[in-house]
Amino acid sequence: MSRTDPLTFLGALLASGTVLACETCRPLVQAGIFNEHFWGRLAITLLPFGVILFVAARVHVMRPGGARR
Repeated sequence: MSRTDPLTFLGALLASGTVLACETCRPLVQAGIFNEHFWGRLAITLLPFGVILFVAARVHVMRPGGARR
């Protein structure tokens, strides 16, 4: 499998019309996503990336020759 195959698949998936909700269901889908719990759920989803970034930065600074002081 070449390296571009996953990118081609992802591009086709994002560009396809199946990822869009129909005109009847779209308001219900958007209301279910963008409700009063949206910011809390987004924060919980992004929190692991912040933790991983923090740990990686600490490891980078602590290793010999990592960051110059």
